[in-house]
Amino acid sequence: MNVFLKRNQKKLIPFELLEKDKRLEVVLAGENAEVEIVGLVLGRRSEEKSLETYITHAAPNTKSNVNVRAVLRGKAKFDFRGNVKIEKGAKGADAYLRSDALLFDDAKMGDDTPALEILEPDVKAGHAATIGKVDEQMLFYLMTRGISRKQAEKLLVEGFIGPIKEKLKGGGI
Repeated sequence: MNVFLKRNQKKLIPFELLEKDKRLEVVLAGENAEVEIVGLVLGRRSEEKSLETYITHAAPNTKSNVNVRAVLRGKAKFDFRGNVKIEKGAKGADAYLRSDALLFDDAKMGDDTPALEILEPDVKAGHAATIGKVDEQMLFYLMTRGISRKQAEKLLVEGFIGPIKEKLKGGGI
């Protein structure tokens, strides 16, 4: 999917990664253009999924925010490559990439590579990633309260993906 945003345009791109691969390209071409990409990845068995995002800040005072959460079970694997380029002259650009993964069983996060190419000094850019197995102590605590393991796992997953699910209700691509 390719998105081209002009001056003062704002776009929310919510999605659930149902297919194997997805590539999103966004150009923030006009001053004050903004994009927010919110994604959910659910993998199970031996599924392999990947997401690539390419965001170019080509004008002043543009903003991008990428937030992807993955829940992986079985031997599922997820690769995320987030790329942000801030062109010379895109003063005041603000870019952020974030990915979080919750792992069950033997699932794994594959390549989780953020890439920031910054050609303008007066900008704000950052990235973060968390990858973790389900906390057995949290599950145990919930189970001591009379909740089955399956219900406890469901509660943890719902808490983890809740903020993303709210954004997905706005529509998807």
